[in-house]
Amino acid sequence: MNKTLTLLVCAVLTVLTGACEGIPTTHFQFTVNGVSYTSGGTVCDTIDLVTLSTEFEATVHVPSYALFSHLSVNGVPLKLGKAKVPVDRIAKDAFLALEWSMFGESGTLMLRTLHSEVPEVASTGTATSPGDFYLSFVYLRLIEKYDNEGRLLYYRFEPHALASATDNTGWWDFKKHLGDDGKTYYSYHALDPKYESWVFAGHNPGVRILLDEHYNPIAEIRLEPAKHVRMGYPPDGHDFYFFNPRHYILMSYLDREVEGDTLHAAYIQEVRYGRMVFDWWSTDYPELTALQDPVFAQSAGADYVHFNSVDVLPDGHLLCSFRHLSTVAKIDRKTGEILWTVNGWKPGQDFDFHGQHYARWHDGGITLFNNGNGTGATTLLRLNVDLQTGAVSGSRKLMDDDYYAQACGALTFSGDHIIAGWGIPGNADPSNRLVTEADASGNVIFSLHWKDPASPYNSVLASYRCAKH
Repeated sequence: MNKTLTLLVCAVLTVLTGACEGIPTTHFQFTVNGVSYTSGGTVCDTIDLVTLSTEFEATVHVPSYALFSHLSVNGVPLKLGKAKVPVDRIAKDAFLALEWSMFGESGTLMLRTLHSEVPEVASTGTATSPGDFYLSFVYLRLIEKYDNEGRLLYYRFEPHALASATDNTGWWDFKKHLGDDGKTYYSYHALDPKYESWVFAGHNPGVRILLDEHYNPIAEIRLEPAKHVRMGYPPDGHDFYFFNPRHYILMSYLDREVEGDTLHAAYIQEVRYGRMVFDWWSTDYPELTALQDPVFAQSAGADYVHFNSVDVLPDGHLLCSFRHLSTVAKIDRKTGEILWTVNGWKPGQDFDFHGQHYARWHDGGITLFNNGNGTGATTLLRLNVDLQTGAVSGSRKLMDDDYYAQACGALTFSGDHIIAGWGIPGNADPSNRLVTEADASGNVIFSLHWKDPASPYNSVLASYRCAKH
């Protein structure tokens, strides 16, 4: 925040807080970046904004501007009820000051740039690789973007009661997309209230929200009709592969009856121009049941595979991660055939992984966020894998510092730097990690973490996925 604005905010808060609190005035509506707010009817309201970006000027609009004799934001006059205002900083102590006069009354709306209910994040060090950090949370309806110095660049937030450990009501998998149309997009996953009864532990039945390059929502993406799939059925929020707004790959869990049992089948659907062009059901491949990791044998139940990531391989086929199988698989994108699998739990191997997330093909091999369920230690793992046969010729732990993340998490790369998004903490203490960046030698040079390392709510505030793009 510049010096002039800081002085303005301090002066307004000092003078108005005690002097004009509770004085009634006319309610009026206004919007900031298209989101509508209503003044509370006092001269000196403080209003929490729910979304903002420092990358673009904030557009403030007062539809009833003709009733006012004066309107300005941070000293910028609203012309015909609109003004574009630079946003220097997003923080709970940073405000946009909307000053107004009408009918002989005047006042200032203090627009808090970071909503007062958003938990505070702290940073250490400086990241040096290209890109920004994208954060989403298991239970919070909050998405955030931070730069290499830990400055908040953008957020969107919907206040709601914190969920319990069995409810998955947060916004998941916030990410940046570079479309094959040359444009930049963003997306995240939100619960669809129509399908809230479908929720089970680890499943968030909902809708993929697609945003344009200015973070404006432009589409809501659901499953397209197919055999056993009705129009509008909910995708799951674990992952989403994007080509462009008319071409993408969704994942979901849909119930199927198999030999009298109801199973949460993993489902893949590729959509092009509004039509399903490929789909795949795990229940069509009964051989998968024999791959279940003994670590999850008692807990998996109907969620027997737990599908949690999808990537497109260099040859165009799919790389899929199945958490409860501790297995990654290559799936033919035309026939659906399982071409090969790599199993992390089988004895006699020089590598192991359990409950992995975020399987990706990177630099000629598979990289995994290995949660290490059953071992109590999470590792960032790279496997040298033959693309055609799935044969593993070697493995390497990219990071192994005894921190344990029981679920979620992501491993991404920027140049030769390693970025770990730490997911849901297990028995780690302190349990406040969100994301770290390490250099090529494995030295941690940057971290984002909850400001309070001892907060009892850190597990409830767990990140879903923190990645760098």
